[in-house]
Amino acid sequence: MGAGGREFKSRRPDHLIMKWAESYAQGDSAEKRFATTLYKSIFATTHENIHEHWDVRDEQFKYDVKAMKRWNRGDSEPTDRIHYIELKNVQGNKGWLYGDADYIVFETRAHWVLVSRPRLQEWTDSIDKYMSNKKEIYKLYSRPGRADVMTIVPTMDLIAISDKIVKK
Repeated sequence: MGAGGREFKSRRPDHLIMKWAESYAQGDSAEKRFATTLYKSIFATTHENIHEHWDVRDEQFKYDVKAMKRWNRGDSEPTDRIHYIELKNVQGNKGWLYGDADYIVFETRAHWVLVSRPRLQEWTDSIDKYMSNKKEIYKLYSRPGRADVMTIVPTMDLIAISDKIVKK
């Protein structure tokens, strides 16, 4: 339970939990683990998570936590060498890059990499990117049948623009 009295509860719709249970469990787990590094943590409501794009806050800031992901869904382990940046969500609306979080928190095996969301947005906007029909570093892509737009960046680039790195 967060210090704000709100118990952590998965905010994922039930039908999605069943289809992608492992991925969502990893995300929820990362949110809980990061929250333990905060003095007083309060978890977002479902509405705040989906529409405002933040997961947990303390007395000063809102954080959107990004767990390590697999390059491909079939990979056996997630990687901390790259991270996905969401410009548009699956409905085609603003992605988490344009949400209300003060910081985007990227998980690595040993650390949490905190990047100011406005700084990340400015940095991402400065990348000379173009659409690709496959996943490539610094290229925009969208998954078939979805309206999302994302790009992949090396974690070392995120470390270079980070505001803070917190040891796990």
